[in-house]
Amino acid sequence: MLPDSIGEEEEQERQEISIRQMDIDDVAAVYHLGEHLFTSEELPILYRTWDAYEVADYFTSDPDYCLVAEIGGRVVGFILATTFEKEGTAWKKYGYVSWIGVDEAFQGSNLARRLYARLEDKLEDHGVRMIIADTEGDNEKAIGFFKKMGFSARSQHVWLAKTLQRPGRPAPPKRGARGRLAARLKKAGSKGDAD
Repeated sequence: MLPDSIGEEEEQERQEISIRQMDIDDVAAVYHLGEHLFTSEELPILYRTWDAYEVADYFTSDPDYCLVAEIGGRVVGFILATTFEKEGTAWKKYGYVSWIGVDEAFQGSNLARRLYARLEDKLEDHGVRMIIADTEGDNEKAIGFFKKMGFSARSQHVWLAKTLQRPGRPAPPKRGARGRLAARLKKAGSKGDAD
């Protein structure tokens, strides 16, 4: 039977999406989907940390918390998480949602919500009492999603970055008054050496 409209066809496709535990054959598909979603233009910090080793590490260390959404043999979404224990705290066992991604064609279909709900059930079954997630402070879409899932903003944190100089390359010129003074002294020193 053919669907009556495009909307009905899309609904049938959504219903055919299955969520299951990730297996070894999914690692490449998850990596490539994340590579497409976490671009340097959109998410510069995530882009720098997303790599095949990240996917493989979660899969080998905590496979119970690596889920994929699949339709017709194609991975269209994933969620990667882990757990950790911290003695002396009220909750003791925590869950940490590290990555969640949904193919752009399926965004807005509640697929991320379904992936998260399945993960939360697994975490709760394994004794987790608190789930943590983090995202960039200006990623309103992710913040909105997590708030809809019942998360609350506990605190803000700032990512700091420092680019280290490669050996054998000159340091970039310093800016500001100190940089100008250093440049003048260096220039004056080299003039004195020539005399």
